[in-house]
Amino acid sequence: MRYDIIQMSEVSPRAVKEIRRLACALFSGKGESREKTIQDVVALVSQHINMISDPRRLAAAIAVFFDAAFACLKSAEEDKRCELHDFFIILNHLPVLENSPFYAQTLEILSRYFRKAPSLIKLFDRLQLLFLYAEIGNITAAQKLADQLETEVNENQISFYTLYQICRFRVFNAIQDVHTKIEILLRLTTKIHDTQGGDCALFLMGRWLGAMDVLKQSPFYKALLSNLYQDIKPRQNLNSAIVGYELFSLDDKLMSPDDKMSLYDDLMEHKESILNSQQLHSLHFFAGNYISGRNENFRDSIQSFKSSNYFLHKCWERLIGISKYLRMHSNPADYKVSVGYLDKLYLELSHQTSMRNNSYVENLQANFDKIEDLYREVGELSLRDALTGLRNRRYMENNLNQIVALAFRQKAPVSFSMIDIDFFKRVNDDYGHAAGDYILQELSKKLSTTFRKSDIIIRYGGEEFLVVLFDINPKTCLKMMEDLRQEVQDHVYQYQRFKIKITISIGLSCESLDGKADCCNLDGFIQKADTALYLAKDSGRNKVVLYQKPENPA
Repeated sequence: MRYDIIQMSEVSPRAVKEIRRLACALFSGKGESREKTIQDVVALVSQHINMISDPRRLAAAIAVFFDAAFACLKSAEEDKRCELHDFFIILNHLPVLENSPFYAQTLEILSRYFRKAPSLIKLFDRLQLLFLYAEIGNITAAQKLADQLETEVNENQISFYTLYQICRFRVFNAIQDVHTKIEILLRLTTKIHDTQGGDCALFLMGRWLGAMDVLKQSPFYKALLSNLYQDIKPRQNLNSAIVGYELFSLDDKLMSPDDKMSLYDDLMEHKESILNSQQLHSLHFFAGNYISGRNENFRDSIQSFKSSNYFLHKCWERLIGISKYLRMHSNPADYKVSVGYLDKLYLELSHQTSMRNNSYVENLQANFDKIEDLYREVGELSLRDALTGLRNRRYMENNLNQIVALAFRQKAPVSFSMIDIDFFKRVNDDYGHAAGDYILQELSKKLSTTFRKSDIIIRYGGEEFLVVLFDINPKTCLKMMEDLRQEVQDHVYQYQRFKIKITISIGLSCESLDGKADCCNLDGFIQKADTALYLAKDSGRNKVVLYQKPENPA
């Protein structure tokens, strides 16, 4: 989706025209013309801040400016890899610490400068210190150090000069000196545009956009980022990664979880070295929660949490490294003040660690519950016949003996009924095995609806079924079986174009041990029912026979 910033802003056409003219003039003018444009932009922003009390109207005017500026910068062809582009990647990983996962790459980039002038190492150390002061919020120390470095950093050292000016911008942004911070960034951005190209200038404009609190609290921020991301996403470079992450970091009210997951997938296609440990931790932590919440791939959710944990560990290492760096390079007074700011960062990171651990445990618990349900389901399936859905012989062997013994302890009679389809082989031979399977399934449904839920129906063999009925007297049971036999005989089974009729033979054994559960002999009871079934078949089939104990010849 592409947003129409002009239509959203409701800024007057005359004001829009002037704002867009100034934005374009920034990157097309030179010398005095550009300086005048910079002053005009500063004056315009100041005028809007002083005259517009409505934050939305102020955000709208600023959004129009950024929309026009981005249009000028992204319209140019993608720049070739320049010196400053690689240095900007370092900015996302400062300070340079040996335990950083990006230490080797950072050192390789910096070595280009240090080989030319070894004295730059000390200057870079002080610039890192300035950067850290601004990052943790020790603005007093940062401002003091920035003043000291003013004469030591020159424009010929473009990378170090850019880092210095970015730090100054952060200082004046913190103390809310609007005029100075805008002048700093506009002069730096236009200089970088002329010497290093549009991509690097776009990077700096993006940092300025991120510092606009009045804009970040409005819908314009998402609109600007979304439009910009659509345009630069195919480039798969530093800017697309940073802008994509800014979109990902928006509040859930502005960016749905599904959209965030889509951005996560995009950002994982970048080299991980572009994003820092905190950013990668946030991405993987979200992915772990998202996948877990959707009950999707358990393995992927665990892997995301593991990656999150790895980068969270690197965040702790970085924070410890920052503390050591400040202690080594700061004077005691500034370090003492900085410790107070570091404590806030420790507390925030501790909170993130707690959230991550809780989410990980909840994910494991939810998935273990899911796994246990699957195991139960698999166990249940292993005790059921695949064709008919009835209990199978394995169920009988594992469970039936205990159930029957319990019934006898309660002095409840138990009846065993063996049911066999007469001449079932003829059905398979005349109509095919698929028709035979259909008959088995239909008869299984009939048995399931005929008997009570407390009764147990087992597919005992190919076309044999065992029905175990509890707490029923022999007379009632015999009538139930006779009714079943008659209903099956009268029913016509329609399979495709065939009409099939079958009959069943039933052998019945009714048992009662009067509470003597130790005498339970399940195999013997089933054998009695089977004997009765044999008698039913031997005497002409389609009959119900109740087992009778043989008379003693003696």
